[in-house]
Amino acid sequence: MGRSDDKNRDILSAAISEFAEKGMFATTMEAIAKTANVSKRTLYKYYPSKENLLDAVVERLMQRIEPLHDIHYDPTQTLESQLYELASFAMQLSNDKHYLRLARIVIIESMRCEKEAKRLNHKFTQCEDSLRKWFQQASEAGALGNLDVTVATALFHGAIRKLAFWDQAILWKPPLSDKQAEELIAQTCRFFVKGCG
Repeated sequence: MGRSDDKNRDILSAAISEFAEKGMFATTMEAIAKTANVSKRTLYKYYPSKENLLDAVVERLMQRIEPLHDIHYDPTQTLESQLYELASFAMQLSNDKHYLRLARIVIIESMRCEKEAKRLNHKFTQCEDSLRKWFQQASEAGALGNLDVTVATALFHGAIRKLAFWDQAILWKPPLSDKQAEELIAQTCRFFVKGCG
C-alpha cells in the first residue's frame, strides 16, 4: 500500500469518526483534515466536498453488503436452509460494529435532508433488489406458495432487521449473543416456512 492509499484511508477514517460524532452537517472539512493529519489542500484533492466523502462512506457500507448481489434461489436446497443462510448473513452485519457505525451515519443524513435521502435510497435499492430477486426466484419455483413476493421479502427482511438491526442501530442495544441470534434465525425461518406451506 502506497502513501496515497494510506492518506485516503486516513481521510476516510477521520470522516467516519467526525460524521459519527457530529453528523455531516456540523462536521467541517477543516476538522476532518485535522483528524486525518493532512492539509486542507490534500483533503480537497481527494474529496472536493463533504458530499463526496459521504459517498465514499456509503461505498464502504455497500461493500459490506455486496455478497447479497450473488445470491440465487437453489431449487435443490430446502427453503428453510436458504432462508437460514440469508438470515445469518444479515445477523453478521448487525453484529459488526463498523457496519452499524456506517449505517448510523447514513440514517442520520437521510433524516436530515430529503434530497440526500432520495439519493442514498437509490444506492441501497440495488441491495434490496438482490433480495427481492431471490424471493422472486423462490416464488417462480413454487417455494412461497401463494405468498406475494413483495410481502414475502418485506416480512422476512423486516423481521430480521427489527430484531437484529434497528434495535442496535437506533436504540444502541448490544448485539445479540450467539445463542439469541441462533434462536432468532431459527424461529424466523420456521415461522416463514410454515406460512408458505
